[in-house]
This record gives sequence, C-alpha cells and structure tokens, in this order.
Amino acid sequence: MPRQVDVEITSDGKLHLEFTGFPGEECFDEAEKIQKLLAGLGVHVNVDDIQRKPGGQIEAEIGLDEKREEKIPTQEGKN
Repeated sequence: MPRQVDVEITSDGKLHLEFTGFPGEECFDEAEKIQKLLAGLGVHVNVDDIQRKPGGQIEAEIGLDEKREEKIPTQEGKN
C-alpha cells in the first residue's frame, strides 16, 4: 500500500493527521516535517494526543503479511 497522510481540520481549528503505510516510527518523522512546514507558514500546531496503531494493522498497511515466506527446515551437513 502506498504511503498516505489524511489531513482533517475541524471547525474548531483542530488538526487531525492519520498516517497509512508508514513502517515503524517513520510516521512520527513525517508528522514532525508537517509541523515544521506549517510553522514556516505561520501556523503553530500543538500536539494534544498521539494514538499508535496496533502492530498488526501497520503490517497489513505496508504489506508485510504478503511478504512473509514460510521457512522450510533444512538438514545442514547432509548431502
């Protein structure tokens, strides 16, 4: 799945970002870049809440389930 950032600005001025397809902690790096970009435009954002997605959901988003291969035991040292 390609990386995607959904941005919602509510009527009371709250900013909600949802990151999809980012492995590990990369979404936090991207969030920081967005914060800096907005600050450069004069929009200062305070982080109120961060909700981590469960590992299984992240794996499904980035396609790890599809990449996993079943390992077949081998007998080393025997010809």
